[in-house]
Amino acid sequence: MAFHDQAQQLIQQKKFDALESLWMTELDRDPSDVDSFITIAKALRKAEQRSQSDTLLGLLGDALKDQQLWLQRLAVVKEIGRLSKHPAHLRPQFEEALRKAFGSRKSFDRAFQFAKFSDPQSNPVERAEKIEMWLTYDEGECFFMAGRGAGCVTELNPELGIARLDFEKDKRVSVPLGAAAKYLVPLQEGHLLREKFTDAPRIREEAKSNPQQFFARVLQSFGRPMTMGEVRDAVIGIVPEEKWSSWWTTARKNPQIIVSGTGAKAMYSWSSSTGDAEKTVRRDFERGDVKTKLDLARKHSSRSKELADSFSSTLATEAARVGRTDAATAWQILATLESLPGTYDSPIDPASLLMGPMASRTVAAIDKSFRERALAVIREKHPDWPKVYTEAFFLEDEPRILTLIFSALENAGQTELRDRLIDETLRYPRRHPRAFYWYVKRVAEDESWADRATYPLLFQILDALTHDEFGPVRARLKDFFDRGGFAIRIIMNQNNEEQARKLVDSLERYGVVEEYRREVVKDAAVMKHPTLREPQAEAIYSTAQSLEAKRAELEHLRKVEIPANSKAIQVAREMGDLSENFEYKSARARAEYLVARAGKLQTELEHVRVLDPDKIDTTAVRVGTKLVLSNGDLRREVTILGPWESAPEHGVYSNQSDVAKALIGHSAGEIVTFMGNDYTIESIRRWTE
Repeated sequence: MAFHDQAQQLIQQKKFDALESLWMTELDRDPSDVDSFITIAKALRKAEQRSQSDTLLGLLGDALKDQQLWLQRLAVVKEIGRLSKHPAHLRPQFEEALRKAFGSRKSFDRAFQFAKFSDPQSNPVERAEKIEMWLTYDEGECFFMAGRGAGCVTELNPELGIARLDFEKDKRVSVPLGAAAKYLVPLQEGHLLREKFTDAPRIREEAKSNPQQFFARVLQSFGRPMTMGEVRDAVIGIVPEEKWSSWWTTARKNPQIIVSGTGAKAMYSWSSSTGDAEKTVRRDFERGDVKTKLDLARKHSSRSKELADSFSSTLATEAARVGRTDAATAWQILATLESLPGTYDSPIDPASLLMGPMASRTVAAIDKSFRERALAVIREKHPDWPKVYTEAFFLEDEPRILTLIFSALENAGQTELRDRLIDETLRYPRRHPRAFYWYVKRVAEDESWADRATYPLLFQILDALTHDEFGPVRARLKDFFDRGGFAIRIIMNQNNEEQARKLVDSLERYGVVEEYRREVVKDAAVMKHPTLREPQAEAIYSTAQSLEAKRAELEHLRKVEIPANSKAIQVAREMGDLSENFEYKSARARAEYLVARAGKLQTELEHVRVLDPDKIDTTAVRVGTKLVLSNGDLRREVTILGPWESAPEHGVYSNQSDVAKALIGHSAGEIVTFMGNDYTIESIRRWTE
């Protein structure tokens, strides 16, 4: 039984004399395993044998000193110092161990002095640990750093708290000492990358002449699995950057290297023999789920025909097992097997898995790298493939495949279905956010769709940015408002000042587009329409009846109320003592109100735009329309008129209100948000009907 296990057993049995005897025996045999000794000493303290623990640690420290094992002695002295109430008494022992262990280091004197180790008020344990940590990054020490490769320390500067290193591409890179342990991996003696600094030509030639063997040496030196990115960093300065792709393609074919995981996170590990590597792959295959099995089969079927046949047969059986409950996975397994070298008997026809009534959902569940292939099979063999394609369109989130579906319907003359996809997308963008983004991108990039690039589409994009459904594509939708982007092209290509002004106002009102983008759009609008620089008074929409009422009110103010109030002021003034004259103050306040009211009416009347029922366009919601909103069994009637007719309690809203602004511009059949709920616009008619 090992010393550590024996000692722990004796402590549990409270045989402390026997433990001491065992300790002394191990001390005579080999005192270098300091970690085990310290662990036992800590266990003794927990067993309330502190005195014995301290004594045994002292004996261990003496034995290490006798054998001049100074690093180990320093570790023991630090442990004794942590337990001591007066660690300063141990300062001479600390200094001796530090100088013997690190005195030959280039930066020792500098670190020792800066740490103020000799300060009688300092804690020698803390100062010793600080010096030891600093000297880990002494001049000449070599480290590996992700993204930079192997490098050597050229300067240790404890005063600034940094170490400076030279790497292949970057010189005098400063690394904070407090973070160095996180970013710098020590390259111990014997590590492959240290050879780069002692015999660079030889190591470069080795990497060039035998990539597979060199890759194995890299993994062996690091002693752990590595990602492709880590390997690439490791060979910086050894494998030329322009040769990396071809070198990596060859290097990873080493039959003793095992790959696990996929993509950038795939891990490469070393196995001692080809046979062991194959055993490891088989074990991982047997334990893995379907996705893992497929991944391992793709990566390792080329190792041997026996392994490839085993993988293929197992996966074919798995496809038959899951075929009834998970057609997508079963089809993907069989599609993968077609590209692998193994032989197998397919228990089912792969195409049959895509022929069911839920074919579109089966395709949507297939990995996107196989989805295009699945659609090709459906196009060839499904009797109602246009219907499947139409359903799949709104389940898809890959723009390239959306284009494929759309083009297939178009090329097959299925124009009605093709147009239905666009109509559905634009009518209910919140139901189909990915399809809506695809549509906008297509309009922005395809010259044949240039006539679809309109202001109403920009307003739809702005509205989309306010809804959570568009979260996954929100950033890309905002890109359309960049300098030289889609929004700018629409402004410059369409001569519509009213819509340009509305767009700028909408950008400010929504506030979901960053300020720098809003400024870009505003600048483009002003460049196209210079009059936008001038402030524009908002038109006051009014019915003929309201206009006459306001004119009559202004006439009454001017000819009746204002003159009458002037007389009241004169009468009150004649009463004397204006400072205490309530009638005078009241009349003056009334005069201010009447003048202000008359002025406001005059200004509004100058900007009145009278609504003519016969000229109201009901193709979309606008001022002067009445619309019916429905939400299931709930129906509401809403009228949009000017501010003078506003009566929300009766369903009449001013065109200047937020409610009206959210409705204006939408057409019958579209879904809108009204008072916090979604409604479909059922119909639009004139307000007089």
